[in-house]
Amino acid sequence: MTNALLSALIRRAILDLVEDTGGELNDEVITLMLNELGHRVARSVARKEIAWLHQLGLVRMETAAEFLIVRSTQAGRDVANGLLRVEGVSRHKTGE
Repeated sequence: MTNALLSALIRRAILDLVEDTGGELNDEVITLMLNELGHRVARSVARKEIAWLHQLGLVRMETAAEFLIVRSTQAGRDVANGLLRVEGVSRHKTGE
């Protein structure tokens, strides 16, 4: 279980990772990269945060076998680039 502050940081990190790696990643890679960044999360937590971002239109997602494929949207790119603020997503770029 994560609290609101940690969720906001994880959501921003997901947006940053997807944007910084070309606009598409799967949930397993996202989970591995989050853990490399110090966000110690299970894949189920990453999937929950991806679903939250999807509900707000910040990412698109689709299922392929056992993976969720996550793609950036214009709104998600705007958040990752600091042009749009969304409540529940940290304003600070991952690593800054």
